[in-house]
Amino acid sequence: MEVRYYKWYSYNLNRDMEYKVYGEQGIPFFYFPTQYQRFYEAENRGIIHELAKYIEEGKLFVIAVDSIDSESLSNTTYWDKRKRLELQEAYHNYFTNELYEVIKKEYNPYSLPVLFGMSFGAYQAMNFFIRRPMLYKGVFALSGIYNIRFFINDYYDDLSYLNSPIDQIRLMNNDYYLDIYRHKKIVMVVSSGAYEESSINDTYDLQQSFLHREILNVEAYYWTSDYPHD
Repeated sequence: MEVRYYKWYSYNLNRDMEYKVYGEQGIPFFYFPTQYQRFYEAENRGIIHELAKYIEEGKLFVIAVDSIDSESLSNTTYWDKRKRLELQEAYHNYFTNELYEVIKKEYNPYSLPVLFGMSFGAYQAMNFFIRRPMLYKGVFALSGIYNIRFFINDYYDDLSYLNSPIDQIRLMNNDYYLDIYRHKKIVMVVSSGAYEESSINDTYDLQQSFLHREILNVEAYYWTSDYPHD
């Protein structure tokens, strides 16, 4: 398996950002790490090992993305919620305007990418997909949180709305975007095991929000209690 490590300066985040690419052919899968984790989580936790067969066969390749959530939405010690949202917005701009464009140019994939993540990574995958659906083939989100209030409680402004998947779909009035969602692959998975209550509620609420907007191509799987969140 071809494995490449990259590190370069992001003008949106004003820092060096790292990522790894596993494979080089097939459908690109962008993997977002779980809460407080980094780009190497995909390899360290066995995700790349589980996907190795498909990577080696050239069916897909994985771009393991870095994270700044310990400074932004998952930063529970910093009182300035607007600043945390601004960092989240800068991260969105880094991914969409920098990393996405670099991967498209360097690897020239024949297919649009899929966004993939678990827990906090599922939030990022779903959030970025909803904001720019035309850029992606689809989204695969496992045990995610999709309501921004989980991270910032009662604070709400324009950036809160832009980074809240449930609110975006529930209040969407753009027919162009709604039609794009209807032609994408949207998959959500959640279990009923330990520490899954918030993810269950958000998965159901987002699923219903999609259905209410006549976005019917949503697959939602609710696993049993045998599978705890972690």
